Amino acid sequence: MKRLFILLLIVALILGFSGCKPSEPPFEVETVVIWHTYTNNQKDNLERIVAEFNVLHEGEIEVIVQTQEYSGFLNKVNESVANGVGPDIIFDYASTVTTYIGSTEEETKVIDFNKYLSQDFSKLVSEAVYAEMTDFVDGKLHILPIVTTGPVYFYNEKIFKQYEVEVPKTWEEVFTAAKTIWEKSNHTVVGFAVDSLTDLITTMIMQNDLGYYNEDKTSVLFCNENLAFFLETYKKTVQEGCFQLKSDNSSDMNALTLASYIGSSSNFSSLTFEGVGVKPLPQEIDVGMAVTNWAPAWNLGVIVFKSNEAQEAAAVKFAEYFLKPENNALWAITMNGFPPYFATQSSVEYQRELGKNPILAVMARQGTVSGVLPNIKGAIAVREAFEELINTTVTGTVSIKEGFKICKAACEAALAE
Repeated sequence: MKRLFILLLIVALILGFSGCKPSEPPFEVETVVIWHTYTNNQKDNLERIVAEFNVLHEGEIEVIVQTQEYSGFLNKVNESVANGVGPDIIFDYASTVTTYIGSTEEETKVIDFNKYLSQDFSKLVSEAVYAEMTDFVDGKLHILPIVTTGPVYFYNEKIFKQYEVEVPKTWEEVFTAAKTIWEKSNHTVVGFAVDSLTDLITTMIMQNDLGYYNEDKTSVLFCNENLAFFLETYKKTVQEGCFQLKSDNSSDMNALTLASYIGSSSNFSSLTFEGVGVKPLPQEIDVGMAVTNWAPAWNLGVIVFKSNEAQEAAAVKFAEYFLKPENNALWAITMNGFPPYFATQSSVEYQRELGKNPILAVMARQGTVSGVLPNIKGAIAVREAFEELINTTVTGTVSIKEGFKICKAACEAALAE
């Protein structure tokens, strides 16, 4: 009886202690905020990937997607990050990253992905793509590319057939075709346009080895007689009327008042007329005059801003999920672009769409010659000065000589900051 009493007492004590045991503190869910400017299908697919990730990481990580106005987006991000109230993730380009890299680690506002990644990304992409991912003053990995888009040549197959014009293979043929269509249509159909004259001239510079930056990146080399020749040529075609200067030409293509234009591959879905043709950019001025094969590559990527280790790690976990082959393929198809990852390029999802989607096929072909300019501080301001040079000289606002002087001074000031 005494032994039974002792056993019951021990059980009671054990139960009593276990009942008094303090409860475990609740696990803190890490919140990751994404700011973006996407609409329609792009917005839907981003939200779909986020929703799937949140289900998989319920109770651990919650990703919140917030749509922002396109106008002034980067300025808003910059101000918010400076005040410590910005997003964790945005999708943008390496040139944007340079504005967040300071002279010290403490002054740098973006994370080094290598601190958190579960795999070696240098083995997942080409050497050229990885070089851009780390082409910063500190040599660190501050961006993960998600898709490559770029300018391509769109044309109206019916208009070209109607006016008996061959689809051009060289830049000389592009302008000849534009002039022919303009004249044969009695000046009712503009022959050619570009969404970004800056990118077109940059392509000419790189294809003809005219130089962009000097060796120590303190000045630019493109203000020379070769560029003056190109600017004079474009100025003449604008004056003749066969070449229009507008920043968005897809609406004119749909209205059948424009025969061809160079615009982003992502614009393919906005072209609704019958007989949409698309080709990679020409690679030579005229037959037999090729110097260097080159086309702009716009490598959009994930950028993560600094916060705390747990939140940064959660943001990177989402970035890696976003870049899984099935998700990355969906995004490349959505953006009408080329996936930078070997695994995505060979995935069933991407290969299936590649066989039936002409814009994906064009981007895959152009991807073999695509390149980028160096990611240096001041690169955005240099591009803005270059764009101002082109717009003012081609429209005749200033002379080419004066434009060169203004542009070079602005570029050198930007590079000196």
